[in-house]
Amino acid sequence: MNAALCRRLALVLLLSPLAQPALAAPVQIPLAAQRPQERVFEFKIEFNGKQSWKNGLQSTEATTRQRYLITTRLRSNGFLYSDNLLDTDQDARLEIKPMYYARQGLERIRAANGGKLPASAADADALFESYRQKGNQCRDNFECNQQAVEQLAAINAMKQNSREDLEAYLDSHGNGPEARYLYFFGYSGCPISMQMQYDVQVKGQRAYDKGKQKLQPYSLVRKADSAGSEEDRKTLCEKYVVTVDVKTGTVFVENLFIPAPPGTSELTIGTTTQKLDEKIGLPPPFEVLNWTSAKMRQTTEAGSETATLPLTYAIDGDSTVQGSFTGSMDISLRWSFKATP
Repeated sequence: MNAALCRRLALVLLLSPLAQPALAAPVQIPLAAQRPQERVFEFKIEFNGKQSWKNGLQSTEATTRQRYLITTRLRSNGFLYSDNLLDTDQDARLEIKPMYYARQGLERIRAANGGKLPASAADADALFESYRQKGNQCRDNFECNQQAVEQLAAINAMKQNSREDLEAYLDSHGNGPEARYLYFFGYSGCPISMQMQYDVQVKGQRAYDKGKQKLQPYSLVRKADSAGSEEDRKTLCEKYVVTVDVKTGTVFVENLFIPAPPGTSELTIGTTTQKLDEKIGLPPPFEVLNWTSAKMRQTTEAGSETATLPLTYAIDGDSTVQGSFTGSMDISLRWSFKATP
């Protein structure tokens, strides 16, 4: 397929309303020529940090020790693409992703129509309308909603391009010297493992009067030792997207999702102590999320990194106290993305 068609198709898909997935379950048809494979994605993060806070007469000292060991699996259909779904150029990625969605949907439409695309977008609409009328609903099914987005992208593409051009677009992938990227996605029910330890301790003095002059002893202890919340264990498999350049071995990770483990907090103000059950989870520091995601954006199949990072955001998550936060932490990251035995 010529470059002009690629650019035109990309523009059409970018302008199409892909953000609203259809409610009905898509037709469940496997893509042609699949060669499925799985890889285990594992990462371990450990860090220790200290932080000081000051606002007028108020001040605290804080420490944190945290450890995360996460293992999950991702699946690829084994098809080689000529474009990197997670291209580090943001503009390129905004073109490639919608085109990928459309390709997946077009492949399913083609498979449902005897190996060729319908003559018109109206025919494609009719194909899925007949299925929608059966009353099948996606609800919170991850794969179902993903396919609904893809099929919507495909129908939008059919409304703006000829069948011949789209057939050429589909046939142009998976061969030739430019085909080099494997796409890996999480899937519902994949085997996972999470081990998370969390310890944050803050001590000092704070004032709660209007003038912030009447200081009181203050302490906060937050702890967790968890295998993850029920929600994290349910959705962790769906959080990751990875591409692999088979020619160089380079690995691209969309975002390094780090679960927030449920735990407990003990807050003491003056002589009053309150214990809380933190069901919403205790998140890692903002700096950790930024640094680890940046390291995994373009990396190797396996490796490790260490660094000393500043701690300029409240490690207990409460930045409403204002004032200045200063500190640092030593962090280590180890990862692996390898094929299953």
